[in-house]
Amino acid sequence: MRGVLGLATCPIGIRFCSRGEQCGGSGFKRPYRDLGIRVAFCQAINIARTYGWKLAIGLEDSYCMIGAEALGLTKTYLDYIDRDLPKWHTSDKGAMERIVSVIHARFLEPGSTELVLISPLDRIDFEPHVVVIYGLPAQIATVAKALIWNGVVPGEITYIGMASCTLIPYSHKYGKVQINIPGTGELILGRTESHEMSIVIPAKYLHLIIPGIEAVKKIHPYPLAKFSLYEPKVPKWYEELTFDYYKKSVDQ
Repeated sequence: MRGVLGLATCPIGIRFCSRGEQCGGSGFKRPYRDLGIRVAFCQAINIARTYGWKLAIGLEDSYCMIGAEALGLTKTYLDYIDRDLPKWHTSDKGAMERIVSVIHARFLEPGSTELVLISPLDRIDFEPHVVVIYGLPAQIATVAKALIWNGVVPGEITYIGMASCTLIPYSHKYGKVQINIPGTGELILGRTESHEMSIVIPAKYLHLIIPGIEAVKKIHPYPLAKFSLYEPKVPKWYEELTFDYYKKSVDQ
């Protein structure tokens, strides 16, 4: 898939390991134990897809508690998310209520997850629940188009300007494809590039992507063809480098 689309970073697979579950897999780095740092979930995703590392994220590895709660790593709901968080992002009371409602709809149950496994697909040795692909808008549109060809239509984009990582547990929770426009935290903490967006896909649909890309090439080719069948126009002072100047010199 990376070769077909020319993706700059690796597609990654993610598994939510419930408490007591034997998830399998090996060679994972734990950020706090192995690197001496706590990381935001969006940051962990960017490390995995950029460095090609396999990561296992638990509560003790988590810097951002919004992400940790969304993943089901915290044992209880955190009241500051309802009380304080929305007012950092909007001055409108209705928008505050909407943010809280949207975020909670995306969360997994508290305490439902012990570890979140993250791996590039080309190194994966566990069964992922979801796959996340980052790319340019046209690349992500091509993946979405391939899924649509096979009858899998992405859900409506609900953009609240923050906590974009919560679309990943939401996709797992409801089995829906989600298109993600990076929010504030992902851009600042996670360091997602300003030209990037992503698509979150339940793993059961992964096999549809490559055949779908091939199937839609006639209507939606990628890379996109550029129209180049025209004769350039230049200022008069530049004509000395053009055929018109050459022809004029020869005719004289």
